[in-house]
Amino acid sequence: MTTSSLSDRPARVLFLGTPSSTVALDRWTELQERLDLAGIETTTAFEGEVDYAILTEDILDGYCTAAEALTLQKLRARGITCASTCAGPEQILAALAEASADVAPVVPISVARGRTYGRAVRSAV
Repeated sequence: MTTSSLSDRPARVLFLGTPSSTVALDRWTELQERLDLAGIETTTAFEGEVDYAILTEDILDGYCTAAEALTLQKLRARGITCASTCAGPEQILAALAEASADVAPVVPISVARGRTYGRAVRSAV
């Protein structure tokens, strides 16, 4: 969990990695745009406070650089929820709302895998 309250600052989501396919890149870009529209700050640098992290499937599967592995280790040590682009914006917003209430954020990725990403994005926010 982060050390400052979300009510004191905008929520911040880290995007880590480089999508390896056109479909993954499209999901990555669309998710960043939807979060930006919702007033959530997105970043690709793990500096300062981060409330949630979106990682490429490669990083989640362990296929990553040493720097990406170290960042993932730091995220987990801080208790920051890490998910793939399969997590829709509504799940991220729910996790951020829980984080602002000082509840540990939990977003099961398995729930997101069962739905079509485009439908989840269109219905969010």
